[in-house]
Amino acid sequence: MIVTPRYTIIEDGAINKIEEILKKLNLKNPLVITGKNTKKYCRFFYDIVYYDEILNNLEIELKKYTAYDCVIGIGGGRSIDTGKYLAYKLGIPFISVPTTASNDGIASPIVSIRQPSFMVDAPIAIIADTEIIKKSPRRLLSAGMGDIVSNITAVLDWKLAYKEKGEKYSESSAIFSKTIAKELISYVLNSDLSEYHNKLVKALVGSGIAIAIANSSRPASGSEHLFSHALDKLKEEYNLNINSLHGEQCGIGTIMMSYLHEKENKKLSGLHEKIKMSLKKVDAPTTAKELGFDEDIIIEALTMAHKIRNRWTILRDGLSREEARKLAEETGVI
Repeated sequence: MIVTPRYTIIEDGAINKIEEILKKLNLKNPLVITGKNTKKYCRFFYDIVYYDEILNNLEIELKKYTAYDCVIGIGGGRSIDTGKYLAYKLGIPFISVPTTASNDGIASPIVSIRQPSFMVDAPIAIIADTEIIKKSPRRLLSAGMGDIVSNITAVLDWKLAYKEKGEKYSESSAIFSKTIAKELISYVLNSDLSEYHNKLVKALVGSGIAIAIANSSRPASGSEHLFSHALDKLKEEYNLNINSLHGEQCGIGTIMMSYLHEKENKKLSGLHEKIKMSLKKVDAPTTAKELGFDEDIIIEALTMAHKIRNRWTILRDGLSREEARKLAEETGVI
């Protein structure tokens, strides 16, 4: 069964409508999952648990939480993902209350608290307070752009897998996901960004819903996400003290992967430049240096990305070191 949000509120002061939404859904005893920095937004008398208390023990003692009839995640990606995971384990609804907009996890049925990420149920409601989100660190809002432009290459990869491997493909989900990204890129390139935070939240929610409808991360995750996951693996392997964000990494991955698609399809000419310009406009990184990585790590990530998971993309059976270097150089990433 496909679960998509029954209620979506995206406006200033939305957080004050939590009680109203609980009443509409006939939910009376929520457990709130949040972080130490976002607890200040929890101005109510529900029970609160910090996400790290749960993450430190993934074999959750579910007995402790059986009295609750829903979970509310208030905060960034960790709070939302942990809440989603706990709600899924308990078999109860999840309400997403993001305090920033750095990735589409705020509305998707995907949990990324460990790799590979996995599917759970999508939130039953999304309450996005744009007043709070606007005040969140600018860098997180820039990273959100990186996660949205990913939809472009994700959909191109999905269609490629359909053509070359006969993979199941949904034209409607693909068009929906791609349109969300194209509209945000167009807005960013042709405006003063005064409504950027608002447009970004709506795009990320739409992207999460596209995933829920397709019942697959395909509409929003392709070769660019494989590259990002490869970088995460190398950060861990080499113990690199680099605090690059998921969306930032995906943005740079999208620049390179869209260039590979351009080389095979003349209709896409200039796509990677347009993506790069939109990322620059919101101050998202577009080079390895801005991301904090040495050239060699970028090249290594490109050569191993196709092995991260069993997913057919423009990387096909992988790039050689020479091909990877050439790709990174020609797109200006290194």
